[in-house]
Amino acid sequence: MTQDAMLDGFLQHLRVERGLAPNTCLSYGYQLGAYVAFLRARGQEPATATRDDVIAYLERRKGDGLRSASLFIAAMAVRQFHRHLAQTGCASADPTAGMRLPRFKQRIPKPLDAEGMDRLLRPPVGATFSVLRDHAMLEAMYATGMRVSELVGLRLGQVDLGAGLARPMGKGSKERIVPFGARAVIALRRYLAARAARFPAAPDVVFLNTWGRGLTRSGFGWRLATAARRAGISGRLTPHQIRHSCATHMLEGGADIRIVQEMLGHASITTTQIYTHVSANLMRETCRKAHPRF
Repeated sequence: MTQDAMLDGFLQHLRVERGLAPNTCLSYGYQLGAYVAFLRARGQEPATATRDDVIAYLERRKGDGLRSASLFIAAMAVRQFHRHLAQTGCASADPTAGMRLPRFKQRIPKPLDAEGMDRLLRPPVGATFSVLRDHAMLEAMYATGMRVSELVGLRLGQVDLGAGLARPMGKGSKERIVPFGARAVIALRRYLAARAARFPAAPDVVFLNTWGRGLTRSGFGWRLATAARRAGISGRLTPHQIRHSCATHMLEGGADIRIVQEMLGHASITTTQIYTHVSANLMRETCRKAHPRF
């Protein structure tokens, strides 16, 4: 079996048998494409790669300036690939068996404070298609805490404005139900009216670009950067910071952490707990009010 066939077979396994999201499969494909090219340059192939080959590849990526989190993802992809080759009989052994993955320090994005979020979500001046779309996207993301991939992949049938509910498709193709409030409903109604008038025969993706096609992740990122500059927010603002801000503000407002877990689509509550550390000031104030000797 050729190297390309091995890689294609593994990616097919991820898509069909494990049901991983398209973006996850793309990430694996990118990481493993670089790994296979590295092996080829060494006169080696995946079926006969050794532990020294794997370590040399990871050292190369580290030398290229890869951050610890990205290096962890690269190592995870290589390990899963070799495990699959061994399990399917494409390789006689797994060179990564028992190999420890590189450690990485999780970077937690700084949330916007309530005042900064208010500026970002200030009702727009004008009623053009792009203006209404951008405002609706930001309101929907902050209201629901959706991932950017979930937001741009949202379909018309997954949004119920009457009930104030969205059903985004999350990681592992798992659909969940997320509520959103009146402000997001108003913004979405205005945008959808403009969308229907401008693109009556458009595909059922909710958020469209100016050519009537589904907006991409990079397209959303560009629109978010524009909105941040307009709101006077310094530094780079990422979509994940909006999601992080939603979770942080809900917890600070007294929301149960398990509700936030369900809303964000976290498989484990441990993932949701990374947001709780930013509420230290709230915890201190609560102790000051409630503890008799604080």
